[in-house]
Amino acid sequence: MLTPGSIRRGEAAALAALAFLLLALNLTPITNNDLFLHLKTGEMILKTGSVPRVDDYSALARGRPFIAHEWLAGVLFRLVQVVAGWNGLILLKPLAAIAVAALLYATARLLGAPPVVALPALAFVMILAAARFMERPHIFTYLIVAIFLLLLALRRIGRRPPLWVFVPLQIVWVNLHGGFVLGPAIVALAAAGAAVDRRFAPPPAFTRGRHAAAGRAAAGPQAPSPATQGLEAKSLALLSVVLLAASLVNPYGFKLLRFPFELTTSSFMGEIYEWLPPLVAVDFRTGSVRLSPFASTYMALYYLAWMAFGLLSFSLAVFLWRRDRLTPPGGVFPILLFAVFLLLSLRMNRNVTDFALATFPGVTATFASAATRLFRWGRSAGPAAPPGGRAETALRGIAAAIALLAAWFAVEGYPYSPSQRRLPGFGLGRNIPVAATDYLASIRMSGNVFNTYASGAYLIDRLYPGMRVAMDSRNDVYGEELYRQYSRALTDADALDALLEHLDAGAVLLEWPNQGMMTAAAAVHRLKDWTPVYFDDVAVIYLRADGPWAAVVARDGHSLLDPALYRGGAIRRENAAHALVEAERALSQSRSYIARVMRIDALFGLGRDGEALLDERRILAEDPPLFHIYTHLGWIRLARGEKAEAAARFQRALRYHPDSQVARQGLSLAQGAAIP
Repeated sequence: MLTPGSIRRGEAAALAALAFLLLALNLTPITNNDLFLHLKTGEMILKTGSVPRVDDYSALARGRPFIAHEWLAGVLFRLVQVVAGWNGLILLKPLAAIAVAALLYATARLLGAPPVVALPALAFVMILAAARFMERPHIFTYLIVAIFLLLLALRRIGRRPPLWVFVPLQIVWVNLHGGFVLGPAIVALAAAGAAVDRRFAPPPAFTRGRHAAAGRAAAGPQAPSPATQGLEAKSLALLSVVLLAASLVNPYGFKLLRFPFELTTSSFMGEIYEWLPPLVAVDFRTGSVRLSPFASTYMALYYLAWMAFGLLSFSLAVFLWRRDRLTPPGGVFPILLFAVFLLLSLRMNRNVTDFALATFPGVTATFASAATRLFRWGRSAGPAAPPGGRAETALRGIAAAIALLAAWFAVEGYPYSPSQRRLPGFGLGRNIPVAATDYLASIRMSGNVFNTYASGAYLIDRLYPGMRVAMDSRNDVYGEELYRQYSRALTDADALDALLEHLDAGAVLLEWPNQGMMTAAAAVHRLKDWTPVYFDDVAVIYLRADGPWAAVVARDGHSLLDPALYRGGAIRRENAAHALVEAERALSQSRSYIARVMRIDALFGLGRDGEALLDERRILAEDPPLFHIYTHLGWIRLARGEKAEAAARFQRALRYHPDSQVARQGLSLAQGAAIP
């Protein structure tokens, strides 16, 4: 027989392995750009003692209304960063994940889910959610949703935490993240669930008969009486209204309540990745239907699997209710919660994680209950319970499997999509334009800069108020018209010239590896006197040759090399000496891989093949996760007629970016096939 002590040992081992898994998944470098806006806003609030109400970060949107709806999260992030640095913010991710997992696990156990079901399901859900555990305010929504679910589960089983506890949680929530609207909604769903439970409560005769013992075992915790359910429905309905009113306790009042709805209904939000549907994106203006970019990520597969598991679990629950009048654990509330969060997740992919986390307790408890009722396994009480040794062995196996998975992620990371791998580590990620911003600071750049979307937040955090950006990720501040104006400037030289003149921009910063930047760089080059003065693997900076920084342009300017327009193998003998000088100057500014590749190209052009091959071998041995580096090396080899070597480099590029059409084109040429 399985003793309580042995259950605790097996369960504890699996929980420890789960904590290790969450550390491995979430101890990763900072890569999201929004964090830096929150840090700067938090810093300004701590300095001034008030929240911002008009924008002052942007040269393009300066003076427009600015609702810092996540102001409290910004303050917390800045305090953590001041005390513990970047790695303190990184550590916040696994700590939040562990707290969320602990709360969800406790809720599932209260609803009757056994460890052998709850633990592997929780590991699955937390892997699904890992890519969204970032240094951003929505992690506080995950945490508070989990607290709400635990409190509601406690009330369900009769422990009755006081309703007033929800109110301060809601007040904190509304100042942390726009997900606060979920608080009243979840409580309202719980109220509706209690009302439905009261209406369809099974008759007392359910507890008698030949299936009584198995029915009680499968049902989990005893369901409240109809009278209790009716009172609970009224109490929770009133609480949902109180929580909505409590949401007014914020610096912006009713404006903050409107903000999430105004933001999510903005027409141009459909151009932002995380606001796209998870599976299929529909353009209602043109009627076109296309596969969502999110569909190529690992999260999409996990999402579909969790959706199927939930639908199966609740289908079994409905079947058992119709056959035996067996109330599912948690009553109807988990079914309502699943339906609403599923609809939200189908609307935009940023809600996929919310869906998985919020539905975990109800789905696992419902599945365990149905499996017990149908297959007579999974619970330690009742005649249908399996032998204790089997459960303990299962728990040990679960612990070992989770630990092995955690060890793998700790070493290899995990692929978010075919072209992106989230690797373990600390500090700032490769995509943050740290060195380019250092360069701007070193030349004492001031005034305004035209920049790409993702770089704006970091530039604000580092250089405001001395410098203001043209664009950042606060879509609500810019609005559709300014965003369209900015987007046109990235593709049209005349529009860019007009916008630069309007901004009186002193610099242009493009994150050149991003899609569409070749067109933007070509537009810059068509303008008079704009010269690249700095580039690395993240960004290229242009200054006006006749502006205040003319001396910098004379010293650092590149008349030949621009990474956004460069293609491997394009350097010829007649310009190779000049290219080598510029490549080595770029290397003196930053040891970027793109400058090293350009130097290799120039060395081949000068006939210094030995030096070029040595540098190339070093790059290949270092194996940077930058697909375009291998694409350029492939084109260099192809230009020399070395097709086998070119093919190997294009294949490596495709390993990092399987969808790269340029690498596929080069590989076809190297293999002597027709270009698809």
